[in-house]
Amino acid sequence: MTDSGNHLNSGVPTGRETWAELKLSPDQYRRLVNRYRLRYLRRASGFLAPYMILWLVFLAIPVGWAIFLSFNDDGVLAPRYWVGFENWARTFDDSELTQVVFNTSVFVALAITIVFGLAIFLASLINNHRRGENFFKVTLYFPLLAPPILGAMIWHFMLHFDFGIVNLIKVGIFGGEGVNFLGKNPRAMGSIIAVEIWRGLGFWVLFYLAGLQSVPGELLEAAKLDGARSFRRFLRISVPMMRPLFLFALVIAIIMNFQLFDSVKILTDGGPRMGTATIVWFIYRRMFAFQDTGLAFAASVGLLIGTMLLTLAVFWLLRQRSKGET
Repeated sequence: MTDSGNHLNSGVPTGRETWAELKLSPDQYRRLVNRYRLRYLRRASGFLAPYMILWLVFLAIPVGWAIFLSFNDDGVLAPRYWVGFENWARTFDDSELTQVVFNTSVFVALAITIVFGLAIFLASLINNHRRGENFFKVTLYFPLLAPPILGAMIWHFMLHFDFGIVNLIKVGIFGGEGVNFLGKNPRAMGSIIAVEIWRGLGFWVLFYLAGLQSVPGELLEAAKLDGARSFRRFLRISVPMMRPLFLFALVIAIIMNFQLFDSVKILTDGGPRMGTATIVWFIYRRMFAFQDTGLAFAASVGLLIGTMLLTLAVFWLLRQRSKGET
C-alpha cells in the first residue's frame, strides 16, 4: 500500500492528466491544420504539374489566343489589327456558315441516333450469346484502328462513280448505270454518315457491352423468375442502371461528331453545292484557302461555345429527368 501511495503521489501524470496536457490551443490547432493542408497541396501539385503544364501550353493558351484573335483580323501570316465584333457580326450574316451549321447539326443528330441504336442492339446480342464473342469484338473494332484519312480513302475507292467497287459490281451484274453516291444529295450525306458509323460502331459496341456486363446478374435473374422477358428486363433494369453511361456517351459523341472533317474532305470536299460541308471544313477553308483568319477564328470559338452549351444542356436535361423519376 505504501508503494502504491508513493507511486500515485510521485508526480507521474495519470491518463486523464496526460490527455489534458496533449490538448492544443485553437491557434496551435489552426497552424497544424494549415501546415497539413499546405503539405497536401504541394504533394498534389507535384503530381498534377506535368499534366497542368501540357494543358496550359497546348490547350488553355491556344484557346485564349484564338478568342483574342477572333476580335482581330490577320495575326497569323500578317500583322494583326483590332476589328472588335466585326468578325462575330459576319458569322451571323454569312450564308455559307449558316449552311454548314445546319449540315453539321443534321449529321450529328442522324449519326448519333443510328450508331447508338446499332451499338446497343449488337452489344445486347453479344452479351446474350457469348459464343464467338472475341471474334465479333475484334471484327467490329478493327475499322477504328485505321487512321481516319485511310478509312475515308477506302470508302472513296468503294463509292466512286467511275471506278468504285460498288458501282463496278452493280454495273457488271445488274447492268445499267452506276449510282452517284458522292455527287448528289441526300446520298452524299448518307455516305458520309455510313463511313462514320462504320468507323465508330465498334467502339460504342464495346462501350455499351461493358455497361451491360456491369449490371448485377441478381437483378436480372430475379426479374426473369418473375416472368419478365429479355426486352422488358433490358428496358426496366439495364437502361436505368446504365443512365450515367448514356450521359457520358452522349456528351463524348456530340464533341466528336461536331469535329467531323476527314471524311468530308476526302469523299466530297464539301459538295455537292455545300451539301456536305461541316463547320470544321468551313473553318479550314476560310483559314487556308481564303486567308480569312478573323472569320475562321470567330467560327472556331463559336464551335467551342456551341459544343459546351450542348454538353451543359445534356447534363441539365438528364439531371432534371433523374430528379423527376425519384
